[in-house]
Amino acid sequence: MTGQKKQQRRKDERGMTMKIRLSEAAFTDNKTLFADAGELKAYLFRYESGICAVKIENSKGYATVLPFNGQMVWDAVFCGRSLKMQTSFDQPRKRGIFRDTYGCYVMHCGALAMGCPSPEDDHGHHGELPYVTYDRAFLVSGEDEKGRYMGVTGEYEYNRAFGSHYMARPIAKVYEGSTLIDVGIEIENMAAHPMDLMYMCHVNNAPEPGAEIYQTLPWTPENMVVRVSIPQYNEPDPAFMELLGRVQKDVSVTRVIGEGDVYDPEIVLFLRGVRGDEKGKAHFLYIHKDGSADYTTYDAAVLNRGVRWMVNHDDWKSMGMVLPATAEPEGYLAEKKKGNVRILPGKETFHAEVTVGYLAPEEAQQVKDKIETVMK
Repeated sequence: MTGQKKQQRRKDERGMTMKIRLSEAAFTDNKTLFADAGELKAYLFRYESGICAVKIENSKGYATVLPFNGQMVWDAVFCGRSLKMQTSFDQPRKRGIFRDTYGCYVMHCGALAMGCPSPEDDHGHHGELPYVTYDRAFLVSGEDEKGRYMGVTGEYEYNRAFGSHYMARPIAKVYEGSTLIDVGIEIENMAAHPMDLMYMCHVNNAPEPGAEIYQTLPWTPENMVVRVSIPQYNEPDPAFMELLGRVQKDVSVTRVIGEGDVYDPEIVLFLRGVRGDEKGKAHFLYIHKDGSADYTTYDAAVLNRGVRWMVNHDDWKSMGMVLPATAEPEGYLAEKKKGNVRILPGKETFHAEVTVGYLAPEEAQQVKDKIETVMK
């Protein structure tokens, strides 16, 4: 496995024709063209809050990445539609934890721990990666088997005396003529001794009343386990408790958010036994009323756990139809008991990639047909 990962990394690096280190001094309040390659263009700018951002455009739209703040994909807009959840955060801000500036499209979670910590856990919500400050960030471009791309990558080194020592290297790539983004990460154990590993790719789409989920996962209570504990963000009202009861009786209720459905504070399901196609890829599709879709696909063997996270009320709207992961989000101690905390040997590297984005109606129909084939 390790040799394959190293070979894949060398292949990726050979495909890069440009790798430029980004300096915070290059980012100003005005959006500036920094690099272009054919239809691909990279603009640097700062939000009013001072947070640096790279906007990568192609002929279909753009993705905005925060190179120094968690390497979050803050937003993605393709064919005129923003894909990210709707929250009270209109821009990223300089804060210590992600929940104080949580309005992104894609977020990396982990790597030593992940999920909502119990009172006995000693880690933060979703671990150290979500909004960590990156040591180095780069703009890259090149060509691989999917075509020409431009992207943002970086390096964050976690090094604690007498503890773990690893390097995280995320990447987000936008391709020519494509409405999909490849979001990947490498986590290299730089120590000689093994380290615990937990990872989740937190993908936050925007819900639409009447839109429908299709998935390579059976709609059964065994495959979709409802979390019954309720986070104490606020006191749940009777309408939410009634909804939670309906979901417990029939998980397919979550296939569609109805016009009057209120998911407050949230509905969470653990997705177990996700199926892959002939190449091992899982497929999750959220088809909107106009026929277009939000799409997430990934290797179901590498990220063999999943979560559905749904919020829908006046202040917050998010359709996390699948958050691909190595573990469920109940915190380190609970996941350790389940056997979901992986061990990464010394000097070895974990690699995962999730493809997310927008599909036009005809593309969505093709994926829907594929899902139906897998589920036969």
